[in-house]
Amino acid sequence: MTNKTRPVCIFSLFALAALLLFPPGTCSADERLHSLFDGLLKKYVRGGEVSYAGFKEDEATFDAYLDILARTDPDTLDRNGKFAFWINAYNAFTIKLILGRYPGIESIRDIPRGDRWRWKGWVVNGKKLSLDTIEHKILRPMGDARIHFAIVCASKSCPDLVPDAYSADSLDAQLDAAARRFLADETKGLRVADEKGRFGGVNHTAYISEIFHWFEDDFKKSAGSRIDFIIPRAPEDAKRFLKKNRYDLKVKKLDYDWSLNGK
Repeated sequence: MTNKTRPVCIFSLFALAALLLFPPGTCSADERLHSLFDGLLKKYVRGGEVSYAGFKEDEATFDAYLDILARTDPDTLDRNGKFAFWINAYNAFTIKLILGRYPGIESIRDIPRGDRWRWKGWVVNGKKLSLDTIEHKILRPMGDARIHFAIVCASKSCPDLVPDAYSADSLDAQLDAAARRFLADETKGLRVADEKGRFGGVNHTAYISEIFHWFEDDFKKSAGSRIDFIIPRAPEDAKRFLKKNRYDLKVKKLDYDWSLNGK
């Protein structure tokens, strides 16, 4: 066996293992594609907290999944399959980025800027890409602002990493659940309050994640405004507050915690 053929055989072995674990008829081809990642997420993610030590122990399996991504052409997938593929790829590459410096890392921002989101070393279909390219050139142009609650930047104030890979068949429900879960977290998604004004009276205030400020244009395109995007996905008490005070509302930023979203 030559060096050129060995990776193909390795990929085939893992593909065969996936087929044995998930034979045709038990799940979709899309789910089989991401089955290794799904298993690792179920094993090492709890309540949005990531066990990077666990991923480190299982790094050979994780690398096998990254090898699958490197050899897959996402353009052969349907729209939902492609969308799910790139979400999973972004999240997997971010985990791998952290693993390269774990355990001596407390925040993704400890990594130099050029080696972080702009590093063009992640491989899909034989092509090298950066995390920025995946986020801004591939996922955001797909036109669904809920993407901002599915891709995870390894920080506590990011949306939670969920213990499931994204899949074509469940994509809409998964994206909606991600947005609702984020907005239900008052520490990082949404908090509403009536506050005393500086000169008397009451300020009806919505504290929202900086994500809604960084990507304001995406939310405007999706729903007309950030608040119009938030209202239908907010918890019931917050939804009533926002509807009642929609046109007399102060919008402020929640503090963003960049510390690592894991032990």
